[in-house]
Amino acid sequence: MNESIEISVGIDDTDSPKGMCTTYVMYRFVNRAMAEGFEIIGMPRLVRLNPACPFKTRGNAALGVDIRLDQNKISVLKNMLLDTIFELSEIKEKNTNPAFVIFERKNINDKLVNFSRNAVKRVVELNEALSLIKSYATFSFGFNGPRGLIGALAAAAYDFPSGYTYELIAYRVKEMRGKKRLVDPKSVFEADAATRGCTFDNVDTENGEIKITPHTPCPVLLGIRGLDVNCIKKAFDLLKIEEPVEGYMVYKTNQATDDHIINLERINDIEPLTSVSIKGNVVSLPRQIKGGHVFVEITDGFDKIRIAAYEPTRSFRKVLMSLRPGDTIQVWGSYKPRENEPPTINLEKIRIINLAQYGKLMNPVCPVCGTRMKSEGKDKGYQCPKCKYKLKNAEKVFEPEKRDIQPGFYDVPPKARRHLSKPSFLVVLKDEGKS
Repeated sequence: MNESIEISVGIDDTDSPKGMCTTYVMYRFVNRAMAEGFEIIGMPRLVRLNPACPFKTRGNAALGVDIRLDQNKISVLKNMLLDTIFELSEIKEKNTNPAFVIFERKNINDKLVNFSRNAVKRVVELNEALSLIKSYATFSFGFNGPRGLIGALAAAAYDFPSGYTYELIAYRVKEMRGKKRLVDPKSVFEADAATRGCTFDNVDTENGEIKITPHTPCPVLLGIRGLDVNCIKKAFDLLKIEEPVEGYMVYKTNQATDDHIINLERINDIEPLTSVSIKGNVVSLPRQIKGGHVFVEITDGFDKIRIAAYEPTRSFRKVLMSLRPGDTIQVWGSYKPRENEPPTINLEKIRIINLAQYGKLMNPVCPVCGTRMKSEGKDKGYQCPKCKYKLKNAEKVFEPEKRDIQPGFYDVPPKARRHLSKPSFLVVLKDEGKS
């Protein structure tokens, strides 16, 4: 009797801006593995890596899956991976580096897990990935260079430290790729209304847009995100889809978990090409520039940094425009330094902790008729221009500005939200043990 083993497979970087999707490569591989009689353990993993990484393609997703099979079938599985990647990935594209790794699950140790977590938060070193693969992997292969092995390793070893959500991704038949996606928008809003609370970010009600269909010529027809698998499937069944569907797969994912965020106390500790959360006090009035982008400066008491809400965040910019010096806030966003620009956090969401009393000194109001008085000159008091009443020893009075914002969380709209960014209303699922 052959001994069975459990393995973890990671795949990454099979797509390009011109097409394909690594989730589809995983979908096809998993179906082939099941047809071969291999047992899929749990759900395939969709792991979004560092969104500030300069090497990413679109959503920067890597895919992992755990499989149980007879030990003497490892070579069959390896060849299946090679065939699937050769058949489907954008190998001819210069910046596409398809890769896969295979680990025995018993060899997934703290070093591998820590690397995978780091790949979601920072720009990790290729040499570190290659060293870990050499030490612990059963097989690995990189096409067009080894860079794709970083994501493949991360997806194979990922353990969802901040919780997880689910996504159902449905795929198009080959003949429909590159054409308009035929999903009735009205049915998407109806499905969202019927499942809201256990699904999320599938529509953008503020902008009247559906968010489940991508705009690229890839094999993905749609993706539905949520906290409950049955609920996601219910939403899918409620959709009116007017084109053939090749099939779908549900992925366990770190989307909407804030797993990319590094919590900091000091602005000076921010690393380039990372996403952070930090508290601070507002030290400047908001400034809106041509194009609609809004900027404000904050301080942690020692250093300052600019925070930004860009035009695509639409109404979220009003939150920044409502801030005043002295307000205490917490911000979440990415830090990607640009030449000739001051250091800036590109906001994903904000929490207003405390509103300062803000206003300005004004001439006093006439106690007789309520008209704003005019100065008679330095140290000469004030006179009402209407009823001529005089106040000889009066001074300017502080009048607080009426604030049109309240303490609390404020998010960018779904159309501008990063895959990893957790909406402030969402409480994600947690594993009792390691996934």
